[in-house]
Amino acid sequence: MPDAWSRRVLLALLRRYEIEPYRYRGQRRTTVTVRASRGFVTEILWPQFEQLSTTLRTYLDEVTSRVVAEVIHNDSSEAVERPDPRHLGPGPVKQG
Repeated sequence: MPDAWSRRVLLALLRRYEIEPYRYRGQRRTTVTVRASRGFVTEILWPQFEQLSTTLRTYLDEVTSRVVAEVIHNDSSEAVERPDPRHLGPGPVKQG
């Protein structure tokens, strides 16, 4: 799972269908293992997960943008992109 939000959505969906998620000792917290048929996962579980995950990300993005604009600063645009100074060529030539 790429983030804690996605993991929570997946765990909740699995439990909705009474599927017990687990991981083995020593595996990362982001690892989720289940025993389920491939058909159930591809036809039912995964499409629902993707839809709910997209909805949650959209909501969190909207809330984050609103909080940033109202509490921190109303300009929430991306940083300006500048050329990499290492690719601009050699600096000025000294004459002496």
